[in-house]
Amino acid sequence: MRHRIENGRSYHAFKEGKYVLPNDETENDRLDLQHMLFTLTFDGSLINHPQENGSSRRRVLDAGTGTGVWAIDYAEDHPESHVIGVDLSPTQPTFVPPNLTFYIDDLEDPWTFSTKFDLIHGRMLTGSIRDWPKFIQQSYDNLESDGWLELKDILLEFKSDDNTIPEGCAATKWGELMLEAADKFGAPLDSCKRYKQQLADAGFVDIVETMYKWPSNGWPRDPKFKEMGLWNYENLGNGASGLSMALFTRALGWTAEEVEVFLVDVRKDMRNHAIHGWWPIYVVYGRKP
Repeated sequence: MRHRIENGRSYHAFKEGKYVLPNDETENDRLDLQHMLFTLTFDGSLINHPQENGSSRRRVLDAGTGTGVWAIDYAEDHPESHVIGVDLSPTQPTFVPPNLTFYIDDLEDPWTFSTKFDLIHGRMLTGSIRDWPKFIQQSYDNLESDGWLELKDILLEFKSDDNTIPEGCAATKWGELMLEAADKFGAPLDSCKRYKQQLADAGFVDIVETMYKWPSNGWPRDPKFKEMGLWNYENLGNGASGLSMALFTRALGWTAEEVEVFLVDVRKDMRNHAIHGWWPIYVVYGRKP
């Protein structure tokens, strides 16, 4: 069985119940849209860590590859590289570049790769990894010398720079409840705040932490940030049901109906242009000496 149905959404069957997001077509479309949002955020770049002129990443691991869209783009851009994508759900396409291979596996199990990597890339893994020090240590152990680990994640703390978030904002409450539920589930959603120190603890050097902003909707005047906000409302606003349903029903004891009623107000605040809100996106990378 490739999936199971819960509250009208399908979820992975391998290691059932370990991951809280759906793996159906609706969620896959959201993940592909989210990839476009990351691409816009980084001006088309797939990686953020330094690349020396002419250097290549011969072996690349995309940890938690999802639909495989990042791995596919990287493999197409770097035909000299061998790219491996790993995920719990078999949602990746069949026809992919010849230098790309997908595997269904649990990255929290002991890694059994026979050859080390030059780059390990992990994006939006928060909420899916329970033991981050172990994951980062396994990444370190499976990198070649001078190899890089690069992590990119959202922090669901709704913020503004001009105090336009009102008291009792439902979007703020949504983030707080998501963090609470994830803690109860055992896979925290604020993991990105600890990546920098955890990379240092594992032995990485040249560590850089950068924070970006994803606007809640099209409120910014700047054309790039306005477009990012429009994409992000589709990502988090229209995607809120899939993001919330399993966490709220499994960890908080809500009914599916209670979740959907609450999300009406959440989306209302997310699309309110008078609220100049944004979510932090953390990018953290480090090199194995």
